[in-house]
Amino acid sequence: MNKFLENCQGIPLLVGITDDKANIIEYLGDPSIEDTVVNQLGLSKGVCFAEEQAGINSIAAAINLAMPVQIIGEGHFHDFLKETACYSAPLFHQNKVIGTISLMTFIHVANPLIMASLVTVVDSIQREMDLLEKNRYLDELNHMMLEQSTTGYIVIDSNGTIVKINPKAESFLGVLQCQTCTSIKEISQLSQVYTSYIEGKSVQDFKIVFQNETDTLTCLVDFFPFQEGTIIQLHDITEYIKTEAYIQNAEKLTIVGQLAAGVAHEIKNPLTTLKGFIQLRAGESGTFPEIMLNEINRIDQITNEFLVLSRPTIQEKDWHNLCDLISEIGVLLSSFAITKNVEIIYDFQETMPIYCDGNQLKQVFINLVKNSVEAMGQNGKLIISVKSMEDDQLLIRFKDDGIGFSNQIRKRLGQPFLTTKKSGNGLGLMVCKRIVETIHNGEIQIGNAKNGGAVVDIILPREAL
Repeated sequence: MNKFLENCQGIPLLVGITDDKANIIEYLGDPSIEDTVVNQLGLSKGVCFAEEQAGINSIAAAINLAMPVQIIGEGHFHDFLKETACYSAPLFHQNKVIGTISLMTFIHVANPLIMASLVTVVDSIQREMDLLEKNRYLDELNHMMLEQSTTGYIVIDSNGTIVKINPKAESFLGVLQCQTCTSIKEISQLSQVYTSYIEGKSVQDFKIVFQNETDTLTCLVDFFPFQEGTIIQLHDITEYIKTEAYIQNAEKLTIVGQLAAGVAHEIKNPLTTLKGFIQLRAGESGTFPEIMLNEINRIDQITNEFLVLSRPTIQEKDWHNLCDLISEIGVLLSSFAITKNVEIIYDFQETMPIYCDGNQLKQVFINLVKNSVEAMGQNGKLIISVKSMEDDQLLIRFKDDGIGFSNQIRKRLGQPFLTTKKSGNGLGLMVCKRIVETIHNGEIQIGNAKNGGAVVDIILPREAL
């Protein structure tokens, strides 16, 4: 409106801006009309031009009719307004009148072009308001998407200074690093990549490993030009890599199973013959037949474990109480422990039965207890606990006070033929993982306790069909 008045210098015009109740918010204009009409009207901010207070006038009419209105001379209610020409145009927001912009001048200056000019100016203001509203909406939408996005974003200027980091990127880098770094060059994992980018090399799907306060994450990084700077995208593919590793292990297990089936069958046939002949001569003097029988039984046991890998599992599921299952094999577990004087402590909470294959889970529990006892020294302690978790899940925990696992071994546990025992074959834990994860839709978590020793958690759903 100031620009409009500058272009109308010499014409006595007064501009009034009102809200939707016809209250004056602001007025400005030519001093000549201000000294005459304004003083007569007692015009000031807050004065109401509704019909009840000011009689028939263009402001009230424009609000009520929601359209531009002009009242010239005799059309006014008050005599001192009959020497003026008044023009009012409503302002809209979301199809609702929110106020008016009005022009007042002397009657001898009245001209139809004044109304046309006012409507043009108001249309311009209206478009600007709509554009501001649209930009505000888009800005809020972009902000929300940036804040809630599962992709990390880092915005940097042309000098590499960090302008914006969204919460997901903060979780990748670590909050502490984000608080101390002001330049992308200070982030060690991204500095070298940024150098390649500014040298003109394309950076798309570049794999980077981030180590924050709690996790190790693998991300694919993309660099894109953005205005005068760059936007960096970080896509977390950690779960994808874990899934890929799981599939690879499953494929390995399949291949091992196929190989094991052929080898085991070939071995078991001559073993049966040898075992029969040795048993025939078992009554003869000497300890050789007994030693040979023990060794043949050991070979037979190993081949049976190979066959477990290849044989299709026949599931016999029913409702079982896990505490009862463990109690049923208590004597067998104690026989493992007694060789090293290991104390087994049972910590059972009252839990609901779960739908499972009891015999296969018993095999898992026996293998884990045997591994724990063999990993501990004399007079060790093993705690077996069972308790309920959220989402209808149960937790079975085996915690010993042995030396635990090295990081290198812990990351590879469950792979075929990986063992820390001199006489082990590395298949027991693989079979356990298959029983828990594939057959019961559960999960095995293996780690070390803070005060030393290994911790193996088995998490099972109450109803794994």
